[in-house]
Amino acid sequence: MNHLLILTLSFSILIPAIIGAVRIKKTDTTLHPFIFCIWVAAFNEMFSAILTSFNINTAFNNNIYVLAEALLIGWQFRNWGLFGFYKHAFSFYILLVIAGWLIETSFLTELHTINSSFRIACSFLIVLMSIHVNNKLIYHHRGRLLKSPAFFIGTGLIFYFTFKIFIEAFLLYGLEASPGFYKSLFVILAWINLFTNLLFAYAILCIPKKIYYIEPY
Repeated sequence: MNHLLILTLSFSILIPAIIGAVRIKKTDTTLHPFIFCIWVAAFNEMFSAILTSFNINTAFNNNIYVLAEALLIGWQFRNWGLFGFYKHAFSFYILLVIAGWLIETSFLTELHTINSSFRIACSFLIVLMSIHVNNKLIYHHRGRLLKSPAFFIGTGLIFYFTFKIFIEAFLLYGLEASPGFYKSLFVILAWINLFTNLLFAYAILCIPKKIYYIEPY
């Protein structure tokens, strides 16, 4: 029952994915990396569901997905001016993420096993970047904050990746807990995933043809 519930809630990613597909031609191009990330996430969820139905390990495709996710989210933050403080900051971010992923999958673990260290590090970076952008929006956004797609995207990222850090830490350090406890954690994450995807769907609906940009740093 828990597996079916988690699977059902995970497919809520299709809601923002479909909305993004319908509105892609009308959205400001600065939001395209986020929509691309949503599409990649939706494809990965469907692909993982197919593999699971054949009892095939999904760690391989999920490890590739978390790398793509980190790169696309970083690209989105660059479009919001987060890396404007230094000319090569975004390039450094890309190299750091790719290097961390290669080290994790090549030396510390293998590509067909879950890479919790990389997930924790990237989740931590995403949360920090989201908090920074949201704080800047609160003080500098022109217009209604509740109509700002960047604010709702950042809020969703904070909610999801904060709890993901918590779960991955349990998995990484092998803290003693019953299987039921871990199942409960993943069910909670699935509900947070639903909430996050609804925030993302609303954010995409809020994207006008032209948006107010976050002021450069």
